[in-house]
Amino acid sequence: MNAQELLDKIKELPNRPVDVPTAPPVKLVAMVVRRGRHLKQWKATTLADFARVSLSTVERVERGDKVSDEALDRVAQALGYERGAFTTPRLPIGPEKATEEMVETYGHLEPVAVAPMKTHKAIRDAAKCQAYLIHRPEVPDTYDADIAALGEWLDLGSFILSDLVKDPLPSERGRRDLYNDILKCVGELERRGLTVLSGVMAAPQPGLPDWKVAIVSVTPRLTDPGAPKRRHLMVDRRCVALPPNALSDSSATG
Repeated sequence: MNAQELLDKIKELPNRPVDVPTAPPVKLVAMVVRRGRHLKQWKATTLADFARVSLSTVERVERGDKVSDEALDRVAQALGYERGAFTTPRLPIGPEKATEEMVETYGHLEPVAVAPMKTHKAIRDAAKCQAYLIHRPEVPDTYDADIAALGEWLDLGSFILSDLVKDPLPSERGRRDLYNDILKCVGELERRGLTVLSGVMAAPQPGLPDWKVAIVSVTPRLTDPGAPKRRHLMVDRRCVALPPNALSDSSATG
C-alpha cells in the first residue's frame, strides 16, 4: 500500500466525535502497522519477535481485530513509535490535518534499489556519484570512527574516479587495490556486527539533471536482522536535495 492508497483508506474511515478524546480506530492502526512493517521490509514474524508478541497477535492487529493495549504498545514501540501511540485517547485531528501529517511522513519517500556493499561494482557505482548519504539508524556512537572512515574512503574514491584527476590510477590493478581497501573498511563494520547496503539514487537538482547520490545504509544486525536480504530502501527526497544557495555559493567562490 503506497502513501496515496493509505490516504484514500483513511478518508473512508467513519467520522469520530470531534469533541471527545478517543483512541485511534483499530482499522487505522492496522493500516499504519502494515505500512510501517512494509517500510522496514519486515516479515510479520520479525515484527512479532521485536514486539515480544505472538505472530497471531500481529496478524490480528493488521486485520483490525481487537487486541490488548499492552500488545498494541509493544507493536508501536517495535515500529519506532512512542508507547501509547495506538492506544492513548486523543481528540481527532480531522481529515485535512491527517492528510497533511501523512504526506509529511510518507509523501516524500522514494524506493532505492540496494544490495550488500560487497563487490567492486558496488564501490565503483557509489564512488562515481556526486554525493553520498550514510543512513545509520540505531547505530551506537562507538562505531563513529569506523563509519567516518568509510565516508573518507568514499570521498577518496570519488575524487580519484572523477574527471578532476588525470589518470591517478592508470592501471586496472591500481583501481582494484582501491576497491579492495574500501571493501576492507566495509568488512570491518560487518565484522563488528553491522550490515552495510548501498545503492544509487537519481536526485536531479536545479541545473544538475544528472546528479546522483550514493545511498549507504548501516544498521546493527541485532536490531535489523533482515537487512542482508533487503532489496529496497525508502529514502526521503528532501535528504538528498542541495541547499537552495549551494550552486550560487560555489560559483561565487570557484
